[in-house]
Amino acid sequence: MLWAVMVAGVLAGVAALPACSSGGGKSGAAGTTGAAGTGGSGTAGVAGGTAGTAGQAAGTAGTGTAGAGAAGTGGASGAAGSSATDAGTAQDRPADSVATTSDAHEAGASSCSHGAISLAANGTGSDSDAARARVIIDLMADMPIGNASRTIEFWFYVKPTDWIAEKNEILFYGALTGSTRQVIGLDFGLPAVKGMPGNHATLNPWTDGVYDDDSGKDLGITSTVSQWVHIAIVWDALAFRTYVNGVERITTLAPANQPLATLAGLFYVGCLPLNFSCFNGLFDELRVWSVARTTEEIFTNYTKSLVGNETGLVGYWKFDDAPGSATASDSVTTAGHTAHPGVLTSATDAGAPVFVTPTPPSPVACP
Repeated sequence: MLWAVMVAGVLAGVAALPACSSGGGKSGAAGTTGAAGTGGSGTAGVAGGTAGTAGQAAGTAGTGTAGAGAAGTGGASGAAGSSATDAGTAQDRPADSVATTSDAHEAGASSCSHGAISLAANGTGSDSDAARARVIIDLMADMPIGNASRTIEFWFYVKPTDWIAEKNEILFYGALTGSTRQVIGLDFGLPAVKGMPGNHATLNPWTDGVYDDDSGKDLGITSTVSQWVHIAIVWDALAFRTYVNGVERITTLAPANQPLATLAGLFYVGCLPLNFSCFNGLFDELRVWSVARTTEEIFTNYTKSLVGNETGLVGYWKFDDAPGSATASDSVTTAGHTAHPGVLTSATDAGAPVFVTPTPPSPVACP
C-alpha cells in the first residue's frame, strides 16, 4: 500500500469571509425610521422603501435577482422594526451558478460566502499529479467500515475540463488487500453512452468490485460550464446510491451475499493514494455520517449548513479555517466527540492546498 508522506501545506492568506446577503424583492417588514420607498426593480434585491438602521420599509418591494440595484417607487415609511431581513419570495443564487445548484433553496433564504479548500496545484486529466495536493483525515475511530450504513456528502467546484473518465480521484478511503468491496472511491466516469447527453458529465462511484458504476449515467447537469455540484454517496445495505444536487442519479442494488467489506483506512480528499491521480478543484462542506441519510434528508439539507450535533454525524469540515492553518477543523459539536482535523498535504510546498474565499461561493445557506 502506498501511503503519502504528509507534508504540511504552506497556506496562502485568505480575505475575511463576507457576511450574508439577502435575496431579491420582498414585502417590506416594519423598520425603525424607514424613509419613503421607491419600488422598481433592482439587480441585488434592494427592496423598495429604504428602512431605518435595522428594519425594512413596509410596502411592496421591487423584484431583483443578483447584484446591486437601485431603489424604485412604492415603499411606505417604516416604523418600529428590529430586523434587517424578513421572509421573501425571491431565491438567492450566486453569480454564474447554474439553476441546478439553487433549486432547493427556500424562498427568501440568504446565501453565505463560505470558505473552501483549493487543490488547484494539481493537474487536470493526468494519471499522476506532481503536486499531490490533498487533505488526509484520520477518521478511523469513527469511520463506518465493513457493511455498516454510511453517507458521505460534499460540495465541489467542477470545470468543464475536469470531466475526464478514470482521472482525478475525488475521494477515497479503505485499504486494498487484493480482495473486493474493501474501499470506497469516487472519480469521473466514462463519457455519456448512447441515449444520454454527450456532455461527459458522469461519475464513477466504486468499491473495487461489485458496486462499481462506470456506465456513464446522466447526472442531470451539463459539463459545459464551471459549477458547484453537491454529491452524496449513501450505502444503506440495499443499494449503493449516488445523489447529485439532492437527486438520486446512480443506484447499484446489492446482490445476494455481496455486502460491503470496507476496511479501516485514512480518508483522502482529492487524491487516490495508489497512483496519485488527483482532482484540481475546490471542496466545501464535507460531511461523513454513520447512518444512511434518506432521500428527503439529503434533498432538504444539502444547501444548508449544519449545527454540528446532528444524529449520526461523525465528521464535518466546513473549510472556513483561518489563513495560515495547516489543518481543516472538524466542526462536529456532539458531546464527547473526538475531533478529526484534516491535514493539508502535498508533495511540494508550492503545491500545497490553500484555503480560499471562492467566487462564486458554494450555494450553502447561512446557518
